[in-house]
Amino acid sequence: MNQTLRIVLVEDHEMVSAGFAAVMNGEEDLEVVGIAENATRGVELVRTLRPDIVVTDFHLPDGNGGDVASEAQGVDPQPAVLMITGVDDRTAVESALSTGCAGFVSKGRGIDELLDAVRSVSRGAAVFPANLLVAVTAMGDGKAPEDPLTARESEILQLLADANNADEIAATLFLSVHTVRNHIRAVLAKLGARSQLEAVVFGVRQRLVTIRDA
Repeated sequence: MNQTLRIVLVEDHEMVSAGFAAVMNGEEDLEVVGIAENATRGVELVRTLRPDIVVTDFHLPDGNGGDVASEAQGVDPQPAVLMITGVDDRTAVESALSTGCAGFVSKGRGIDELLDAVRSVSRGAAVFPANLLVAVTAMGDGKAPEDPLTARESEILQLLADANNADEIAATLFLSVHTVRNHIRAVLAKLGARSQLEAVVFGVRQRLVTIRDA
């Protein structure tokens, strides 16, 4: 049996949060355990409820989703954070990267994509939609790493860009999960990335990986 994923929603529009909660609670493997209408309350719920996943809008009345994501980094066990962004909201994308989010999803996509993203980040995958690549590829100076990736590390970065987690990469490449995780750590170190998501975005900017449109 799949473990039920406990979710905290941070969204200031009651109709939106109620709709998300209704859909998620209708899934056998998902449970919304708390809903917050602002960043302050969101942080409180994350600290007290210790959810597996936090789904937060970027624009909030008293701050933004990055504030929630930053505070979530200090919670043990640390939840994966999904940022909900506008179609071309560069500020939100930058915030998702700088605060260690596991992924971001566009408001312009359907609820099924959000559900898929929740499940993907719960498995350790980095998630972002192809329609936000315009904002992503325009970010940063695009400076190449001083220590180039090895062929194996490049292969693993591409698999991360394909939304695979460490277990799935290990199965694909016939490697141990421990070895794959070591390679992922090496990739993040060489790229100066704080998360797998940021590593993938760097790979996109440097054309080290190819993102398949969905």
